[in-house]
Amino acid sequence: MSVNKGFYALAIIISLLLHGALIAAITYGWEASSMPERKPMPKFVQAKLVTIEAATPKKKLPKKVDKIKQRAEREAEQKRKAEVERKRRAALEQKKKLEAEKKRKAKVEADRKAQAEKARREKEQQEKARKEKELQEKLAKERQSSFDEALQDEEDLLDAPEAEQALASVSDAINRHIAGVWSRPPSARNGMLTTVKINFVPTGRVVAANIIESSGNAAYDRSVLTAIKKVEVFPEVAELAREEPVIFEREVRTTIVNFRPEDLRQ
Repeated sequence: MSVNKGFYALAIIISLLLHGALIAAITYGWEASSMPERKPMPKFVQAKLVTIEAATPKKKLPKKVDKIKQRAEREAEQKRKAEVERKRRAALEQKKKLEAEKKRKAKVEADRKAQAEKARREKEQQEKARKEKELQEKLAKERQSSFDEALQDEEDLLDAPEAEQALASVSDAINRHIAGVWSRPPSARNGMLTTVKINFVPTGRVVAANIIESSGNAAYDRSVLTAIKKVEVFPEVAELAREEPVIFEREVRTTIVNFRPEDLRQ
């Protein structure tokens, strides 16, 4: 009894499988017959499309320009250049300021040195002037002392009879030499008087002769000066200068002589 039940169940399963397969075949066959038939496209149409696509190049679309971005970039570049220029100008201005300050300091230093040098020179000149003044005062005192001594000696000599005699002898010699060469002009008259200042050097030579008081007769005055120039050298004056230099300096170097016609050769 159990064997029959197993055989019967197996037959039922097989029957169900066969019915399912039949149903599936019928359904597939119906769907296939209901779909429209697709006709293939002609080959020449496909070839024409291929030819057109090959002959016509595709145009490249221009890149989209971002004007806002470009403007921003230009503004950024302008700002960068402006900043570079500002820095350049600032650096140049700073350089000029440094150079001006350097020149100012150099000028101040030069002025300071010049003032110091000027002060130094002035101090040296003042010191030199002070020393020169002291030296001159010292020499003046020495000269004054020597002059006082010489004056005293001269006074002592002049007080001596020999000095007076020497002066009188020189004076007579001067008049004698002048009279020896004098040529009396026709207009000369007795009583005329011409005063002449004669300057001698220690050699007895006349270096100057000037009328200090005229006789009133120009011809007579000229004749006296001519006579003095003719003599030129007076030996007695040179001898006195050698032997008595103090008396020569005091009394004879500058001699005042009075000339009268009656005193001279006719």
